[in-house]
Amino acid sequence: MNLLSRLFGSLCLWSCMALILIFIVLLPRDTESHREGFVDVMAYHFTWEKYKENIVHYFDDVKTHKSLGTTNFDEPVEVELALYFKRSIGILLPALFISVFLGIGKGVFDYRYQNKLGRFLGKGSTWLGQSVPDFFLIFLVQTIISIGMRHGLPRMDMYGDDHWYNVFFPIFFLSMYPAFIIARYTSQALDEEDEQDYIKTAKAKGIPERIILWKHILRNALPKLLQHFMPIVLTLFSGMFVVEFLSLYHGIGARLITAIHIRYSIMPGEPLTIDVAAVIGFSLLLMVMLLIAQWISQILDYVLDPKRRESHQ
Repeated sequence: MNLLSRLFGSLCLWSCMALILIFIVLLPRDTESHREGFVDVMAYHFTWEKYKENIVHYFDDVKTHKSLGTTNFDEPVEVELALYFKRSIGILLPALFISVFLGIGKGVFDYRYQNKLGRFLGKGSTWLGQSVPDFFLIFLVQTIISIGMRHGLPRMDMYGDDHWYNVFFPIFFLSMYPAFIIARYTSQALDEEDEQDYIKTAKAKGIPERIILWKHILRNALPKLLQHFMPIVLTLFSGMFVVEFLSLYHGIGARLITAIHIRYSIMPGEPLTIDVAAVIGFSLLLMVMLLIAQWISQILDYVLDPKRRESHQ
């Protein structure tokens, strides 16, 4: 019952945050300007009447058309949500699984080999991988491949989503940084578990270290690793914006950036226009995906952590 209450609490919190997000997006974005000498001075202009009008008009439109709205491309936002969700989930799920398996494997390597050379190849390389920004890794790989194609490497399109193989670059870029984070969490959890009395007893009995590691230490360290599930998911989602933007992969992140209409400058008196339907629709889609991830985290935490399950009974 306690698990159900936690899931329901997450849903209630999500509902509140969704309403807050919609009200923020519907804020008036009108500007006014006046001239002072030879300079045009622009200021944000807010009125409660305009704000109320935006809210009433949007919810009336949703109720009438049974839709979150029509985008600037004259398409129902649900059509675009289905298209871009399919593209983004096609790189998010593989990146999550790859980062988990590579991260745990790298963390086990860092734990087992802690001599001078092993420390450099293990925890040293993990620290280096966490220190390299996503965009630098993307630029580096793209530059190396470009140079390679000039010297005989088969030509390939590294940008966009027109070819079947275009998903591999975003998946690779998206999974690398979380993998190094998981590796650090894994090695830390294994180091903490290694100091427990039952591990010392197993070693004293002469049980092979490989069995102790995989059947005892790693299994008992899993609940500690699950505590970092949501931070890893949040890292993947934040990295998705960078990866899709720099690789020109048309997914949720790239579409949301386009919908916000980020510009370097606007004309005096010009409204701060955004694609309202697209911003609300894609933001809510991201929030739904995060809610599902949080539910999965709570369920796994309840099922795989006996101490927490017993405390709830």
